[in-house]
Amino acid sequence: MGGVIIYEPEEDADVNEFPWTVTFEPSGGDDWDSFICGPYERDHAVALAEAVALDDAEGGVLAIVKPMLPALSAEDVSATIEELREAALEEEAEAEEGVNGTPVDFDDEDDLEEEEAEFEEPPSPEEIREGMARQYRRLLDLDADAE
Repeated sequence: MGGVIIYEPEEDADVNEFPWTVTFEPSGGDDWDSFICGPYERDHAVALAEAVALDDAEGGVLAIVKPMLPALSAEDVSATIEELREAALEEEAEAEEGVNGTPVDFDDEDDLEEEEAEFEEPPSPEEIREGMARQYRRLLDLDADAE
């Protein structure tokens, strides 16, 4: 069965301003190499992911929409990894506490809800090109600020 996984940051998070990518990978027993597309503006990435994965007749496509971190050095990447590790440890500690001291298993697949596609039609190739151009210009401006 195919689907779309969309990273949903807080509305005021800095990551919302970053370029976004879509990783297409097999699901439901298909066997093919995954690949990444982008950079896109967030809405374009979501629409493209939904258009491909949700309309796939065979249901063998999983699309994962995530922001692309414009890291400029190995130190930036290492610092981000360390922050994510610390956040994961904190979440794990909170999950162990459970609800009112009682451990709770939130991994029950029966509780998952299917969502309707956010966009009716994917953006046109021209809209995607324009969005990519905006993202590249922003990335190049970020690079110029770092010098």
